[in-house]
Amino acid sequence: MGLRELILAAIALLAVYVGYQLYRASRAPRASASEPAAPPAAVPADAPESVDVVVADSDDEDEPGPLYDAGRPVPVPTGADTAPDAFQHELEVRQLRRELEQQGSALAELRRELDAVREQLRARTDQAEVGVMPHGASPEYNEALVFARRGLDAETIAERCGITVAEAELVQSLARSQAGEPGKAP
Repeated sequence: MGLRELILAAIALLAVYVGYQLYRASRAPRASASEPAAPPAAVPADAPESVDVVVADSDDEDEPGPLYDAGRPVPVPTGADTAPDAFQHELEVRQLRRELEQQGSALAELRRELDAVREQLRARTDQAEVGVMPHGASPEYNEALVFARRGLDAETIAERCGITVAEAELVQSLARSQAGEPGKAP
């Protein structure tokens, strides 16, 4: 395709566009010269400075999802400079909606984390009530302490937990002291 064809195509496109504009102009209602133009509606002195306009649903990806209410009235100021202000306000509203959506998702994440922490706290509290986590006992001796509370002898505890017999005897005496029994010699 040469330069000549490109120029002809551009001219044809411009001709179609001009024809379309002339067609639109011929269909527009015309005010006759003998009829005066309708005066602008007078605004009463006690009228509010803004009007409620309902924002229609939009397929824009800019609009946030669940927190955005499409049928909610949005106040639009009235006056001579409404077009620039309305545009600026619409931009601000969209930005605020985006920020609100981000805050909502951050809040949901914090709630999930809080629920997880509460569940961990509940589990730890339950363990403490059962006696699996005694105060002052080393975590590596918890299983041995449980066996000692069940009444197993020191040799069996030592075999099952992989500790020495002397350590098992100490764990048994700790279990007896926590249970309120006086210390017994093996």
